[in-house]
Amino acid sequence: MKKFIKYAYRSDHGLELIFSSLRWLFLIISIYVFIVKYIEQPNELMLYLFLMLFIFGIAYMSIVEYYLHKSPKGSKMYNIMTKGGPICDFLAFSALIPLTGGFKSPLFPLAYIIILHVAFYWKLIGGFISSLLFIAVYSIIYFTHPSNDSTHDALIYICQVIFLLLIGSLGGVIVTRERRQHFEKNRLAEAANRDYLTNLYNHRSFQEILRNNIENGVNFFLSLTDIDKFKCINDKYGHVTGDKVLRGIGEIMTSVIPAKLGKVFRYGGEEFAIIIYSNDKAEVEKLLVEIKQAVANYEFHCGEESFSVTMSFGCCNYNGEKPSELVEKADKLLYHAKNTGRNKIVFSLEEMVQVG
Repeated sequence: MKKFIKYAYRSDHGLELIFSSLRWLFLIISIYVFIVKYIEQPNELMLYLFLMLFIFGIAYMSIVEYYLHKSPKGSKMYNIMTKGGPICDFLAFSALIPLTGGFKSPLFPLAYIIILHVAFYWKLIGGFISSLLFIAVYSIIYFTHPSNDSTHDALIYICQVIFLLLIGSLGGVIVTRERRQHFEKNRLAEAANRDYLTNLYNHRSFQEILRNNIENGVNFFLSLTDIDKFKCINDKYGHVTGDKVLRGIGEIMTSVIPAKLGKVFRYGGEEFAIIIYSNDKAEVEKLLVEIKQAVANYEFHCGEESFSVTMSFGCCNYNGEKPSELVEKADKLLYHAKNTGRNKIVFSLEEMVQVG
């Protein structure tokens, strides 16, 4: 539980999972509240309306759950489900409150959570506008609800309106400030873990991810790769062109390696590291061959002159080694590739398996 809360604090996705879980909890509470109200005052029309709302809730929440767990974060459907969620919550709330006691419904505080969820995406203006919408719904329910104690009911109404305005404005300010701080913190952390030239993950990030993978027992292949005769490129064309080569190769590698399948790092200088999450050597080999060929076929330009480069690869799978031992193992394979002709992929010194 502690780990999940920590994840939710650091991740927007984790927070969305909490909101999604709360919907299921409140659905159960709503069923209980409605049953109590229905026993006190049976009404078939209300029962049919609640059953329709219940079916809508189950369908809507199931769809949201599916896309939260199956759709890539940041994809179009993921954004629709997360940002559109508060709108469906508002509609469900507007139908639920009249069915569970009207303006005296014990479920009314759900409005506060929905407002905060809106503020999470649309900040202060979203929180304030959503509070006005809830006030409009609440006012309609209040003024169309028969009252036996007008003074007491009016006091409840006024207090609820004030609370809604406070949650919308003050809550919006708090959430907006927290989001800004969260964004700045993530931006600084991202900058610390990225190489400024290639925008790949840097050496520090490589060491952390490698250690975490090993500690968590993840299966993967590690490849160290080096640009062949890169010093000659710098000497002939200059370091500005050399930087263009590094950036271009970084773009090629990230375009070949899917984000879900692996990560690409600038290890240092003209050397890169690739972590590929796979147990299938053939799949890993196919990806590395694709990178090698794409780099060899790419034309770089310096003035009117064009040139191409090649790369050598040393690749091995994780087999219980310590991080330093695994890196050393891949490094030996890389140097074997460079010392035996370059522009090749070496998987094993013992078997002398090479991919030309």
